[in-house]
Amino acid sequence: MPEAGRDSGRECLDVLVTAPDYPPNRVDLGAEDKFQALLDIIADGLALIDTAGTIVGTNKAIVEISGYPEEELLGRPFETLKMFPPKSAVGMLSHLNQTLSDQGVSPFEAEAYSRSGEQLKLRIQLSPWRKMGKVVGAVAVIKDITGRRPTEESSHDSSERFRDLLETTSDWVWELNDKSVYTYVNPRVRDILGYEPEEVLGKTPFDLMPLQEANRLIKVLSSAVASQKPFKFVQMAKSRKDGRTVFLESSGIPFFDGSGVLRGYRGIHRDITERRQAEEQVQQTFRQLELTVESVIQAISLTVEMRDRYTAGHQERVKQLACAIAREMHLPSEKIQVIRVAGLLHDLGKIFIPSDILSKPGRLTDVEFALIKSHPQSAYDILKSIEFPWPIAKVVFQHHERLDGSGYPSALQGENIELEARIIAVADVVEAMTFHRAYRPALGLDAALKEINKCKAVLYDPTVAEACLDVFLDHGFKWV
Repeated sequence: MPEAGRDSGRECLDVLVTAPDYPPNRVDLGAEDKFQALLDIIADGLALIDTAGTIVGTNKAIVEISGYPEEELLGRPFETLKMFPPKSAVGMLSHLNQTLSDQGVSPFEAEAYSRSGEQLKLRIQLSPWRKMGKVVGAVAVIKDITGRRPTEESSHDSSERFRDLLETTSDWVWELNDKSVYTYVNPRVRDILGYEPEEVLGKTPFDLMPLQEANRLIKVLSSAVASQKPFKFVQMAKSRKDGRTVFLESSGIPFFDGSGVLRGYRGIHRDITERRQAEEQVQQTFRQLELTVESVIQAISLTVEMRDRYTAGHQERVKQLACAIAREMHLPSEKIQVIRVAGLLHDLGKIFIPSDILSKPGRLTDVEFALIKSHPQSAYDILKSIEFPWPIAKVVFQHHERLDGSGYPSALQGENIELEARIIAVADVVEAMTFHRAYRPALGLDAALKEINKCKAVLYDPTVAEACLDVFLDHGFKWV
């Protein structure tokens, strides 16, 4: 319902709810009953329609206009009511789709029949029905204008008016019979596919598609057709007469004979080729940007490893293992992306440490070790100025923290450490113990996994540790 209508309805409802009880002993109606009573005194018909196109609320006026009892209106798709002939239903479907897409729709007229068979002329205004700022359906205000049309308009035959509408609309309007064969297409097909209307009649929609697309659409539409329900906003690709591909968005409604047997579908195809091309261009630009960022990250990672031959490949291997652990934990793709990038950059701060300390074969002095321990802070200082869409700097800063607070540089504990940092910490330890370092030979994978198992829940997140063990013992993880 439009905002003004809803507000005035609420004000009336507030008055009714708070009014004193005069006369005494009157029947105390609920708020919903009072609001319905307000709707029922409105002369115009009102219908609430949800996003599926189903009528979920009416007033008495619409019952009086149509002659249909409320129980025959509620729960029915708005555009498939028997009171609307097929031509009116097609036009109404287009207006309803526009309204549900939050587009402005001018009042329009529609042919209809009452339950007793009397021909009606209705004027319909559709407005978005909003809740919390979101379109949740449409409000239809229906006025009976039978016999009220100006003399100059009454001379037009309804079929001529409908033909004018079909030939000027920007959408391709179509009708299929129960064999899925086109029995009507408007001239718009000429602009969209390059075929004359008579060239399309007798074909099925699938005849105008690549084979793979036809197989896909048959599966997509089969459930709607089997249930004899409308379908909305189905995207498909069709082949133009010159061989080019166009993309359409299709909506349709079923129609039936007097015995209730499905006779076919009517609806519209909307050309969305330009929209699809624009979306693909954005995606292509985004992919190119990702590749550029990836190249920069790889270059930074290699810069660190070129200064220390013993850690060559270390960041790449940590990334591989950390991502495998994250997938074993069924983390969302966004977190895996954080782990991938942070894994490649977690030792970035070592570029500030002299190479003779990085490759020193003997025991480090306290001063040297303190310098080594500064590398998470150094990496953070570099990365915090880069506008990543994820908390890369924070994760890198924390990758040497430990669950019990014995890590560095901030002695964080438990959940205060980012999950991504807890994962990289385990992967970092396993990789470091498995491969050679300047200060000691490789300890081997078995020793690394024993360390993780022994210290889980003390130094390492137990869930992360178990996932790491599973990655190796159950899935046979190998570094590439």
